[in-house]
Amino acid sequence: MKKVCFLVGYYPINKGGSEYQAYLLSQELREQFEIFYISVGYEKEEYIIDNGIKIYTLKGPAFFCFKDVYFLLKSKIVKILNKEKPDLIYQRVAYSATGIAAKYSQEHGCPLIWHIDSKPDVEIKKLSVSKRILVDYFEKKYLEFGIKNANCIIGQEDYHNEMLVRNFGKECTVILNSVLPVEKKQIVKTLPIKVLWIANIKPLKQPELFVDLAYHFKEDDSLSFIMIGRPATGNYQVKLEKRMQRLSNLEYKGELPIDEVNDLLRESHLFVNTSLYEGVPITFIQAWMREVPTVSLNVDPDDMIKKNKLGFHSGSFEQMVKDVRFLIENKKVREEMGRNAKKYALREYDIEKNAPKYVELFERMVKR
Repeated sequence: MKKVCFLVGYYPINKGGSEYQAYLLSQELREQFEIFYISVGYEKEEYIIDNGIKIYTLKGPAFFCFKDVYFLLKSKIVKILNKEKPDLIYQRVAYSATGIAAKYSQEHGCPLIWHIDSKPDVEIKKLSVSKRILVDYFEKKYLEFGIKNANCIIGQEDYHNEMLVRNFGKECTVILNSVLPVEKKQIVKTLPIKVLWIANIKPLKQPELFVDLAYHFKEDDSLSFIMIGRPATGNYQVKLEKRMQRLSNLEYKGELPIDEVNDLLRESHLFVNTSLYEGVPITFIQAWMREVPTVSLNVDPDDMIKKNKLGFHSGSFEQMVKDVRFLIENKKVREEMGRNAKKYALREYDIEKNAPKYVELFERMVKR
């Protein structure tokens, strides 16, 4: 049996949309390949076996200012690769591990599949003058080498391909949609109207804007605003929670297991995204599977929300307030968009339809 290295955080050790997608993919590939993980950025280093999959976890550098400078882990990553001798490497998200994997690929004839995660992955990284400028320079060079030398690049949207050609002179080998299990439980929407926000708490996700959104509806007792996500560390989280406490219509539930998130989505009416950027967020697909229309501030890959009438791409905070208010007040439109969302999700993201495409790609790459 051919062996595949997943050079990506292992879910549920590392909880995020990319990690969850990789985990689902690894489960679909297990019958055809022997899978092992190198999970970078974990809080400690250990070797574990979970559900028959070998996982090597690696800590980031100890110094705080270097905590996300992963090219410093090159020797550890290569040592594991030399030990396991994979026939294929699957690496997701753009950082120096992309370059480390590409170099190993060249030296050992082991193909590399790089999976684009979001818009910044395919943009030229700009260096700013700081104490980190030297390490940022090497991090950037490793990443660019990886992108230019990957044997196969998986994109999630046409925009990824356009940016790859413009910035790196490369094209996506394939564009494949994400995979997600189909919702099989009964979907029942009961009052009060629930508006959900789901993401890890960090500046990129702009959770403070959802708090501001709830403030605009604070006089309406028929609405419930709910935030779900892993808390941040330090002062950012403290300030955010202080703002939350002033609102009786807003509840912060912290980080929840996937099943509990899906249970809440099943009975919710609107999903709001305030991120600065993302690829196709796993939370979009989770919501759509459960007939929850999306109001997104910035994120709408390839205009899928607009084209398929899955909700609204607002573009500004003021418009987002108007869009949320419109869907709250117009039940018929809200329910129609919810039905559109489920049809779209089943057509594009059903794991039973899309997983065979990934299996075929992996099989083709190991035979190169």
